[in-house]
Amino acid sequence: MTLTLSLISKNLIASYLSTYYQVGIGPDAISLRIDQHSKPLTKLLATLRQSCAAIMSAYNPCSRLASNEANLAAHELLRSYLNHHSYSTIESLNVDPSGKWPPEKSFFVSGLDLNTARSIGQKFNQNAIVWIENEAIPHLVLLR
Repeated sequence: MTLTLSLISKNLIASYLSTYYQVGIGPDAISLRIDQHSKPLTKLLATLRQSCAAIMSAYNPCSRLASNEANLAAHELLRSYLNHHSYSTIESLNVDPSGKWPPEKSFFVSGLDLNTARSIGQKFNQNAIVWIENEAIPHLVLLR
């Protein structure tokens, strides 16, 4: 997937690209990298009988560091939104290996098409989402 012109700085995009996107919490979590195929993700999508998914967070809207309390509240709003719309989710975590950004709680949302994923990301003021097609390669999708 090709990145398009964006209002997001190159440094911030580089940070998104270097992040580890962990599907699930704990020792069985699947660690994903942007544009890298994942065999465990292939198995997960097959088990879920889905051909696509998204990873999305409500933390740090527009990539402005927010307080832990504000981030947790936004995360719960996203959880409520996803539950209300009956989307299947797995608690996940986005981890910046440089440590500049604190870990962000997120959701792996199976079966979510790209347009819907973009719309939800924009609703929660995110700069980007991670979207996965059936080839099990996570792609960074910029929203601004």
